[in-house]
Amino acid sequence: MIQRFQSLYILFYIINKCYLLYKSSIEKNQLHLFINRLDPFFLLLIFLIIFSTITLFSFKNIKTQIKLLYFLIIIQIIILTSILILSYEEDNSIIFFQNYHTFYYLLGLLLLLLSLRGIKKDQKLIDSIDRIR
Repeated sequence: MIQRFQSLYILFYIINKCYLLYKSSIEKNQLHLFINRLDPFFLLLIFLIIFSTITLFSFKNIKTQIKLLYFLIIIQIIILTSILILSYEEDNSIIFFQNYHTFYYLLGLLLLLLSLRGIKKDQKLIDSIDRIR
């Protein structure tokens, strides 16, 4: 259902990633590593948008949605650790953390965790109703 809170969290996550994709296509920031004109963060953002859209529309199968959310959370944590590693390698890491992209990635992780919590709460409710029958 699209009106559930966890679906709204996933929708806000998609909007967050679309905004990051838009901003990264307009301006080149320190997160971009150009390797033969291939930008891994740009491709990863497209990948995250596609998988989060699949997660949003798989609301009928809760177990699949939970597995996809775990996958998205792992990818998001990998992105954040790579940001930390890149900031450690920079000379002036404070400027790197003042970049708003880092905070949008943290916001994305928070939205995914809130969505996972809501889905698990719904799953518990469904399981308790099944026990009553």
